[in-house]
Amino acid sequence: MFVDIHHHLIYGIDDGAQSFEGTEKMIRQAVENQVHAIITTPHITPGQAPFLYEDYAAHLKETREWLAREGIELTLYTGSEVLYTPSTPYQLNEGKVPTLAGTRYVLLEFSPDDTFKYLLDAGKAVAGLGYVPVFAHVERYECLKKADQIRQLREDCGALIQINASTVIHKHGFFRQRFFNKIIEDEMVEFVATDCHDLPGRDNHMAEAFDQLTILYGIEVAHALTHENAEALLSERRNQMI
Repeated sequence: MFVDIHHHLIYGIDDGAQSFEGTEKMIRQAVENQVHAIITTPHITPGQAPFLYEDYAAHLKETREWLAREGIELTLYTGSEVLYTPSTPYQLNEGKVPTLAGTRYVLLEFSPDDTFKYLLDAGKAVAGLGYVPVFAHVERYECLKKADQIRQLREDCGALIQINASTVIHKHGFFRQRFFNKIIEDEMVEFVATDCHDLPGRDNHMAEAFDQLTILYGIEVAHALTHENAEALLSERRNQMI
């Protein structure tokens, strides 16, 4: 059973599900892929676009109630995928940015052409407030081409690393595949998540990714990247609730 920390499940908020029917479809895909918990992560761009928090909360509640009526054992948590802007640290401090499941962990997104310095400075700014930056889908950023850059993000700002399930299952050129092999084998990736959207080509591939991770890196690594590390993140939330 898997935990998905990056999923655009809640309808009517961003470019994820556009209707409750889309949310329902994505839920059924998740269940088929043996996902038992999802952190719902709508896009947020602090200081540049308003986040429809009331709509998000209402649609999340509606979805949870539907799951209960249907008898579907899928736990949904709050969260967001934050496109980093200069306003991000301020809005984090003011509690205006939902963190991953209400923990200290913040899922950060960047533009593909942002510089490595921009990513590093963003991670330091977030870490300086006491949060843990989780860098979303690092495979998308043109500036990240060497394992040493991932290592520096981890060492200098305590960053955790997420890659998409679709990246795991697709074939890559020699140098790009070597990059993925290096950062996974050297334990510099914590999470494989779906980044699922209600769009063609943005489907849920968690089960297939688990199988591919098992083939390439072994069953222990596959479990860690799809379940155990995410459960450790969620345990912080549970501890706070005790």
